[in-house]
Amino acid sequence: MASQLRITVCSSDIYQLVQISEQDLIDIVSLGIIEPHDRQASEWQFDDAVVADIARATRLRRDLEINWAGVALAMELLDEVEALRRENHELLRRLKRFET
Repeated sequence: MASQLRITVCSSDIYQLVQISEQDLIDIVSLGIIEPHDRQASEWQFDDAVVADIARATRLRRDLEINWAGVALAMELLDEVEALRRENHELLRRLKRFET
């Protein structure tokens, strides 16, 4: 049985990796944009994938000039659009079987 490697980053690493302030990190966690493993821990730990999510969120905030609540909504809608595109692609693939 193979063990799975789990890479985590702590909040202090995130501040440096994506150039985000402590307050901004608190805000995006409180809005559910990202989720630490344990909110009660003295220093939050995150899966390494959140680095890309935070970078995406900060780009949206900067480029669209919106607040973090707007970023949370925008990311939710963008994720939904992507899921719909994948579903549409799969349905189109299935439909091609019936074309003559």
